[in-house]
Amino acid sequence: MLKTVSVTGINKDGISFKKENIGIDNAVDMISISNLTWIECVVDDIINETPTILKKVNIKLDASVLLSGYLTSYEDIGDTLGIMLPFIVTGSSITQTSPLLIFLKKDLILTIHDDYGGKIQKLHTYSGNLLRKLPQDPSRWNDRQTLLLFRIMDEVSEVNFSVLRFIVEKTEQLELDLTNSRQIKRDLSLELSDMKRSILTFLNAVWAIHDIIRNLKYGDSDMLTDNDDILEKFEVILSRLDRQIQTAENVMDVISTGMVVIQTETSNKLTTLIVWLTVAATAVLVPNTLATIFGIPNFVEQYTWIVPILVASTIISTIITYKYTKEWRTNPFRITRLKKLRKKFY
Repeated sequence: MLKTVSVTGINKDGISFKKENIGIDNAVDMISISNLTWIECVVDDIINETPTILKKVNIKLDASVLLSGYLTSYEDIGDTLGIMLPFIVTGSSITQTSPLLIFLKKDLILTIHDDYGGKIQKLHTYSGNLLRKLPQDPSRWNDRQTLLLFRIMDEVSEVNFSVLRFIVEKTEQLELDLTNSRQIKRDLSLELSDMKRSILTFLNAVWAIHDIIRNLKYGDSDMLTDNDDILEKFEVILSRLDRQIQTAENVMDVISTGMVVIQTETSNKLTTLIVWLTVAATAVLVPNTLATIFGIPNFVEQYTWIVPILVASTIISTIITYKYTKEWRTNPFRITRLKKLRKKFY
């Protein structure tokens, strides 16, 4: 279902306008009377609703081609440019992406997303001031919509970066919880694994946006300007994305270090348990041996020859064990034995 449609733009007189919560047909009527129109659509089902919206706006680009991309997609058919960008959405323990579709025609930008992409509506709410700063000359239509597209993509990257700040806050809170004397029972390995998965989702999305922006800058699309000064603005987003990637990788290193510490602690606890079990087994071995000895029938009458046999067998087994394990203790890889075997074959 199409939930809300909002329109903002610049009319033929160079005056910006904005209308909220109107019908899609009313929004389409404003395209012909404007130098630039930005239609913002919020839908419940982006897969099923997008073709209907494109048909009404007279955009002949197949939405399924964009939506078939993994995280991002880029389609240029001359008079129409289609882009899919990922919004990063995080909850209590899961981070996922939601698509934002952007379509460009001459004097028109159409954005479609679901409720997860609602934060871009903040940009749409204050877009009047932004549009007034755009070039007003009708012949510079590609400059205007390139600048507006730059601002939209910049907003998406900033919204996604706020997710990384949320993950960093969770990581720092976990560190504080671990230093707390009153520690509740929790699965730390699961929490760190969820954080690492969130970081990986963030990195994949940021790298995907990075690739799309490079395609926009060097793709020479007819719907974008050829002005190098305007295209250079996309380098600002690229530099921000590079810093976001570096920050995310640093957080990933911190989380990986935490997972190694937990694994080492678990291994140390297991080693301690094995040591105590070995001590217990050794302690039980003596009374078990004594019980076996005294359980021999007629032990009192026959101990004169049973005890010497037990003592002699213990001494002999100790000597044999010491002799045949000496080389393994001094030379674990038994290089001497290997040399002897090689001499036999050569």
